[in-house]
Amino acid sequence: MSDSPAGFSGSSKFLAKLVSYIFHPLLVGVYMAVYMIYLNPIFFNYTDPKTRLLSLATIVNNNFVFPVIVVLLLKGLGFIQSIYLNTQKERIVPYIACITFFFWTWYVFYNRADVAQPVKDMLQGVFYASIIGMVCNIYFKISMHAIGMGGLIGMMLMVLFDGTMQSGLPFMAAILFSGLVVTSRLIVSDHQRGDMMAGFLAGLISQVLAATIL
Repeated sequence: MSDSPAGFSGSSKFLAKLVSYIFHPLLVGVYMAVYMIYLNPIFFNYTDPKTRLLSLATIVNNNFVFPVIVVLLLKGLGFIQSIYLNTQKERIVPYIACITFFFWTWYVFYNRADVAQPVKDMLQGVFYASIIGMVCNIYFKISMHAIGMGGLIGMMLMVLFDGTMQSGLPFMAAILFSGLVVTSRLIVSDHQRGDMMAGFLAGLISQVLAATIL
């Protein structure tokens, strides 16, 4: 089997692409919501199953389905060349769409008395990360995947520090997945290490700001 131009085998590139798909930036936000709603017993412990499901469905709809539809429409109308958003220019409108959808999700949950504050902080952090990502995109191609994984680590840190994480396993898993994703993107994307570091810090700082300051 021939090696890729970057020196990685075809099987390595295949696995890297698979990891990139599984941890797509939009899906990472969904995974964070699943953890908050279903896997952490503190935040939704006294909420009925229907409310939990509707809460998750709202986040999936606004933070995943709608942004995907926007990208597909842009591709169908010829405004972008690829759904993978390979250039900074192609990412402008999707970033704006994400900012709008993410803000609406946070606003809806912010006004719900039955939602724990850490859940609201998580959604607020996702909104902040999309703004930082769009601003950085003006100057360089910041990694969206790294933003997502930085946000995941940031959320886990905040839950760990406030004492609501009853096991260290989720945090350890988040670190492992972050390493896999960052490595995978360096293998199969045209991102430089600086793009990855900036993205990771953007996601991490966004969650910290939402939980502690803003």
